[in-house]
Amino acid sequence: MRSLVVWMHEYVGSAKRWVTSPDATDIASLFAEDEFPDLIVVFQSWPSEFSVNDVNRLLSFAPLARVVVCYGAWCESDGRNLSIWPPSIRIPVWAAQPRIEREWQLIHESIAQHAFPWSASREEIFAGEQPTIIPLLSPQKVLIDTPDQAIRQYVAERLNEAGHSVCDGDPSVIMFDADPWGSSRIAALKSLRLRHPNAIVFALANLVQPSLVEQLLDFGVEKVLPKIAIP
Repeated sequence: MRSLVVWMHEYVGSAKRWVTSPDATDIASLFAEDEFPDLIVVFQSWPSEFSVNDVNRLLSFAPLARVVVCYGAWCESDGRNLSIWPPSIRIPVWAAQPRIEREWQLIHESIAQHAFPWSASREEIFAGEQPTIIPLLSPQKVLIDTPDQAIRQYVAERLNEAGHSVCDGDPSVIMFDADPWGSSRIAALKSLRLRHPNAIVFALANLVQPSLVEQLLDFGVEKVLPKIAIP
């Protein structure tokens, strides 16, 4: 969580009032009687780290605050097995930065059409969280590298719909399938980087874990996108 904390301080700025608490039940004591936070960011490292009573007390303390619960890799299955937090405020730590950016914009710019209510359904959350398949504005020549033909066809269709063109050589962008991550995909990525040193590389993965993201970034990947979120 540390890199996210550092980024938050840089993004929000030191002029804002920051309150940090190791205990969710103690947060009310850090504010004056008529004072409430605008944004609450919770870091959850393991399942059941917070009890139902902890969560209810926190949410009832500041019912108008925007809340983001950033959960780590050990908590990936909580959404299926536990119902402690409202699903609409939970986000994996690797996807938390854009969510926190949006919540902060909501506070200052009132972009109400993008706000998730705590009661939002899973379908609403999924639709609202999907990234663009290539986070670039202008049309690009894209090379797709994947051992999965179904993924290749689907990504190609989405790229064409978005105005990009799929190519076999001289790409400006490479969509690289990192699965199954191991020696063969590492060799494939190194080969692509050597053959197309000027291309921007985006990686796709079934499970975007921090350790995998760190390795891919070390290999020159611009960004790692979860396959499940390809619109």
